[in-house]
Amino acid sequence: GERLSLQAVFGMIVTVTGIGMSVLNKGTTHKVGLKLPLKGVLFGIGAGVGQGVGLVLSKVGMKYYALAIPTDMDNVANLLPFASTFIRAIAGLVGFVVVMAVRKEFGAMQVALKDRKGVNAAIGATLTGPFIGVSLSLMAVQYTEAGIASTIMALTPVFILWPAYMLFKQRVTAKEIIGVIISVVGVSLFFL
Repeated sequence: GERLSLQAVFGMIVTVTGIGMSVLNKGTTHKVGLKLPLKGVLFGIGAGVGQGVGLVLSKVGMKYYALAIPTDMDNVANLLPFASTFIRAIAGLVGFVVVMAVRKEFGAMQVALKDRKGVNAAIGATLTGPFIGVSLSLMAVQYTEAGIASTIMALTPVFILWPAYMLFKQRVTAKEIIGVIISVVGVSLFFL
């Protein structure tokens, strides 16, 4: 039942155009080529669809969850995104255990847990992505339209350029920087 203004739709188009400029490049045999393997892009699209559907369903779930909170505990409503993330994490853990059980790969988990450096990196990634990132994304949809929040969250390719350059020495082109600028301008249209 959410409605977006024409300016918000235009902002989404500008933002996605900027993101596209950061991801797409000119190929030698085709007019447009992907900088990334097709399989990775397809999995990314699938992840985007899953995240979008999950985000909308989480917003619906948070509304029902909020109705169950007594009215004298209104300040608890600010914690709903964190509680919702916890519920999603439990569902993810159950799914992970089921997959590990079906594949009979619990031995691989024991081997992985012996790698302290890998475990520490996984813990850091888990805290920043699935816990803090998802909780903040749910907080965003709690206070604004899901489409606007989702478009702003789609700036991941923009935010990833600097760490990719610093950590993996990936070259950043002028076209990618222009794409970043266009994406930021698109997002700023939401707030004018």
